[in-house]
Amino acid sequence: MPNLVFDILDLFGALLRLIGLLIFGLGLGWFALEAFRKESWQLQIAVFLGFVFSIVGLAKFLSAGALGMFGIGAGGAMLMWGMSKGKKKDEDED
Repeated sequence: MPNLVFDILDLFGALLRLIGLLIFGLGLGWFALEAFRKESWQLQIAVFLGFVFSIVGLAKFLSAGALGMFGIGAGGAMLMWGMSKGKKKDEDED
């Protein structure tokens, strides 16, 4: 097969990895927020340490672009679901 085909497949694979890490970041951010809102302090510590260790592990083994997509996904989840829950609670209290 010509080298062009391999280059196109490499580009397609890199794009899928970036999209997958964006979705993984969204999912992990959502899970961290949902679990952190529970009353159990043991669960909160476990989720926080798991989130931090996953970021450290990803920083060690991923490229900068892939880690950036994970960061965008996790940050977007924190902003979307973290801020929307606070607004609903404030509106319910009034």
